[in-house]
Amino acid sequence: KWHLGGEEFLPTDQGFNYNIGGHDKGSPPGGYYSPYKNPKLPENQSIALLSDAWEDVEKLPEIPQYDIQLEVDFENATFKGTAQIDYTNLEEVDLDSLYYRLFPNGGKSYGNGSLEVYLVKVDGQEVQTVLSIDDSVLEVKLPKPLIIGENIQITISFSGEVPRDFAGNGYGIYNLSNNVLALAGWFPILAVYDDEGWNLDPVRSIGDSVYSDMAYYTVELIAPENLEAATTGSLVGSRACEDGQICHSFVSGPARDFVLVLARDFEVINKKVQGTKINTHYLPDHRDAAQNTINIAINALKTFNKKFGPYPYTELDIVDVPMNGSIGVEFPGIILNSSTIYGDTVFTAHEIAHQWWYNVVGSDVIEDPWLDEALTSYSSIIYFEYNSTEEEYQGIFNYFKREHQNNIKAGGDDLVTESLDHFEELGAKHYSLIVYIKGALFFHSLREKIGDDAFFKALQDYYQLKKYQTASPEDLLDAFEKSSGEQLDDLYQEWLYEKQ
Repeated sequence: KWHLGGEEFLPTDQGFNYNIGGHDKGSPPGGYYSPYKNPKLPENQSIALLSDAWEDVEKLPEIPQYDIQLEVDFENATFKGTAQIDYTNLEEVDLDSLYYRLFPNGGKSYGNGSLEVYLVKVDGQEVQTVLSIDDSVLEVKLPKPLIIGENIQITISFSGEVPRDFAGNGYGIYNLSNNVLALAGWFPILAVYDDEGWNLDPVRSIGDSVYSDMAYYTVELIAPENLEAATTGSLVGSRACEDGQICHSFVSGPARDFVLVLARDFEVINKKVQGTKINTHYLPDHRDAAQNTINIAINALKTFNKKFGPYPYTELDIVDVPMNGSIGVEFPGIILNSSTIYGDTVFTAHEIAHQWWYNVVGSDVIEDPWLDEALTSYSSIIYFEYNSTEEEYQGIFNYFKREHQNNIKAGGDDLVTESLDHFEELGAKHYSLIVYIKGALFFHSLREKIGDDAFFKALQDYYQLKKYQTASPEDLLDAFEKSSGEQLDDLYQEWLYEKQ
């Protein structure tokens, strides 16, 4: 994600100094069909996955499965839905409660909208719930302890109201503007349970608020027939519903979230590359930017597939969205780019790289925001290295170096490895200078030290080892030492754990 902190300083194609103030129709009704369906995967999910990814996915444990019905009232910027979640306790302890995140209630990057839960059942039995942390955390009290390995079905009925025109100063990821309805965080999503217990952090004003595990999603969307939808996953069927509405059915492969955008005026350009269909959804008068976007996406997919490892999904969507305070946000299989920079190479390549470093390989975005953002920032430099002129590549690389050196001279250096709590106190510009700029230069310095072969082998090994899991900083740093056969503590200390 690229953030705006009052006066933006981050690079664009236009001299690296951008300033801002202050589907195909699917199967017939009644069922899905795919000649490539893999019966070993959950029903229909293989439609959203390239066949080469099936073997890896089959090794996954019983990750949660969300089956959601969503009805959208576009005119009133509201919605209602029901989620049935199949959940198996894969933790090492019995659980008395499950915790779900209702991110829009936390405000900040979501604006002043809401997400209300009005009924929860566990295996058909209504249960007690408790709200906390600005109503962004929902505790679901289980009727009896859920023992290790046991499976239950949770049914949650919910409704939401979406801000208009960035009311509450949100990013625009949960917002209706210019006839574009962006829905991120629109359903209750299971919190992460790890060795520290349940992760229940407040919603953030900068960075990412969503730390989540992999799950499968099946979503039935009921919406007016004059709307186009861009979503996580793949469309597998559409049929006429009552009152002039259309019922669309979507499925995902393993993903950390499910996001959708609805608009009246979307146009689409698409292109299939190495098995993945790239869709760029754009607003009227942005066709040139859309063509540039899809060219960038084609090159990015080819480059990152080769350098990092194969993208596993059958689709990738890049969406032109009105935004505020952020100019690009990544989600599984879908990227939201601000209309103000739509078609820009730096930001498009950055958000596409997040499909590798955020979605497929996850990390704790609250405790270790650098782990995905710094690597993604450097990935955008790698994009320029292999897909632009030497002058363009040196231009962006020199920009990063110049910003870092100027920040050191100004006394603004900081530790790349600080938590999001730390950076939120100091502001978005400081966060970008340290995590995005200094963090990217750390990876370049590391690459210079160990060489290209060891550097990219480490990234490929890390990608394969932690695919669909949550990585730690140690996982990544150990991969570089293993691939290079070198002890790298001094370099790590210099760039990650001390100020310059």
